[in-house]
Amino acid sequence: MTIDNQVAKDPSVNGKQFFCIRGHMKSGTNWVCRLLNLHPDIHSSGEYHWNKYFDAYQQNRKILVNIDRIESESATIRKHLESMVRGCMVDLADPAARLIGDRTPSTIHPVVLRDASYICVIRDLRDIVVSKVFHFLNAPRIISNFNVDEKLLALKPKFDADPWHFQKNPQDLLSCESFVRKTCRNWKRTINADYHTAKVHQGLKVKFVQYEDLHKNFRPVLNQLFRFLDADPKLVTLIPKWIKPGHTQEKPNGFNRKGQVGDWRNYMTAAAKGWINEEAGRELIKLGYIDSLDWAIDDISETSTPQRQVA
Repeated sequence: MTIDNQVAKDPSVNGKQFFCIRGHMKSGTNWVCRLLNLHPDIHSSGEYHWNKYFDAYQQNRKILVNIDRIESESATIRKHLESMVRGCMVDLADPAARLIGDRTPSTIHPVVLRDASYICVIRDLRDIVVSKVFHFLNAPRIISNFNVDEKLLALKPKFDADPWHFQKNPQDLLSCESFVRKTCRNWKRTINADYHTAKVHQGLKVKFVQYEDLHKNFRPVLNQLFRFLDADPKLVTLIPKWIKPGHTQEKPNGFNRKGQVGDWRNYMTAAAKGWINEEAGRELIKLGYIDSLDWAIDDISETSTPQRQVA
């Protein structure tokens, strides 16, 4: 099964090209979005979760058998859903932009725009777990949107009283087993789904980029992303300091907290390591983050690029 790239031309988009930034929550999709927006031809924003509309479409296909039975009806609905998304993206973007993107931390599937390019950001699960805990503790409105374990919620008063509590008591941060395990499963599901979608839909234009590689080889990897989107890297001559890899000062109660590679080493415990290995150790090995399940808490893999795809 492959994606049919012979998508009907939509006159309302006036030659615009579209792309989507995807990846698990706290993988760096926001950072990649801001970096790409440095280019004068690009405007990307989010997160609009257009995939929710297509989830409903797929669900209706299962319920309303007449849509499944009559192929032309299904194709017509799909065409107009895509047209709606393109029209919204154009209206929400800078009129001068030629390349218009949507940033939504999710999987590629369901494919929203069949003729769009997809950038999938991958990040070390161990750093994601740490970043996600801080994100939930720092954003009550985000917490309310998730079924969060009571043990994790019990950490919030400590954080509210002292944002530096976990730097002083690092063993407390990853103490909620159910939260760590759930994050691991979601990360694993996202990684597997994206590689599977890219493999099955061979006509889909997809580029995987590793968060750590963007840190280590910042400008070369950024230029690769520009070229992937058919944007001239030479048009971006100045990179503001605030958007470069990492932050000069940690802000535990800020949206952009730290942005460093390997921060998990400051909070990892033997128990959390065991939960991570049980839930997603195989995927960490396949992506080159660890050599074996015997990885040391005070060690981080030197591998900066995924060596193998997760099946």
